[in-house]
Amino acid sequence: MHAHRPLMPDSPFRLPLVDLCADDAEIGRYAALLDNLGIGLLVFNADGGLQLRNPQASSLLGDAETRWEDENGTALSTDQRLEMRVLRTRKAIWQQTLGIKLEASAAAICCNASAFPVLAEDGSLRCVLLTLSELTEHPKQTNEAPQRAAHNPLTGVYPQADILHLLADEGRRATRYGTPFSLALIGIDHFPELCRARGAQAGERALADIGQLCGESLRDADMVGRFRADKFLLILPNVRVNDATIGLERLRELFETRHASADAEPLTISGGVSEFTGEDSAALIERVRSLLAAARDAGGNRLCVNLDFF
Repeated sequence: MHAHRPLMPDSPFRLPLVDLCADDAEIGRYAALLDNLGIGLLVFNADGGLQLRNPQASSLLGDAETRWEDENGTALSTDQRLEMRVLRTRKAIWQQTLGIKLEASAAAICCNASAFPVLAEDGSLRCVLLTLSELTEHPKQTNEAPQRAAHNPLTGVYPQADILHLLADEGRRATRYGTPFSLALIGIDHFPELCRARGAQAGERALADIGQLCGESLRDADMVGRFRADKFLLILPNVRVNDATIGLERLRELFETRHASADAEPLTISGGVSEFTGEDSAALIERVRSLLAAARDAGGNRLCVNLDFF
C-alpha cells in the first residue's frame, strides 16, 4: 500500500478575506457561497452607498428602514457602523455582535458581523464587504461534547446546518480566547463514479463508514458534520494545522485499508486542511474546499494542507 504525504500548495489560495483583493466576478461568487451557507452579504461602494446584497441579506433586512445597535442595545450612528469604520481605516473588523431592529416595537435581531475592505490592483479602495450571520437561530451550545442525539442517522455525524453553527461558535470562541482550531473538508474520491458503478446504496455505505471512522480515530472534542451530499466538515478545536494533519492522515489510511478490494476499484478519500486565522466561516470553508480540489487534482488519496500563514 502506498501512503501519500500531505500536499502543500505551490502558491497561497487567493480569497477576498485573505488578500482583500477581488474583482466583481469574485465578489459575486463569494456572495452566492455565503447565501448557500445562510450568511448575508452587503457590498458598499467607496463612498458608503449600498451596491449589492445577496438574497440572505435581503431576507434578513427586508425593505424597511434599519436601526443598527451594538451588543448592548445602543443605537449606532452612521459613522459608527462597521462599513463606515472600514471605509475610514481600511482595516478589517472581525466577529462583532450587532443588533438589527426593523421596527420600533420589535426585538432586535442579533447577528455576528464582519466587515473588510476590497482593494483594486492599484491599491485604492474598491468597496467594503459586510457579512451578517443571525445568531438567534443558532442552537445553544455548552462546553461539553456535542450530543449524539443531534447526529445524522445515516453517518452518525451532524447535519450541515448544525456543523455550520458549531463552526461559527468555534470561531467566536477562538477569537475571544486566542485559542487555535483547524478545519478540514474531506470527501470520497470519484464519488459520482462510485454511485454509478455500484449503486446509490454503496455510496451511502461508504459515507456511513467515514462517519464511523471519524468516531474511532478522532478525539472526543472534535466535531464532524455533513457538507453537501458527499463531503464532511471536521472542526478540530485547540489544535494547530500541522498536528491536526497527523490524525487526519490516520483517518485517510484507515479508510484506504478498509476499502482496498481485489475485485473492485478501491475507495479512497482526500481532504483539505487549514487553520482559523480570524476570517469568517464562509472564507475558511472556501479555503479548505479549494485545498480539497487541489488534493484531488494531484491524484487523490491525500491531504492538501495550507501552511502558508506559518
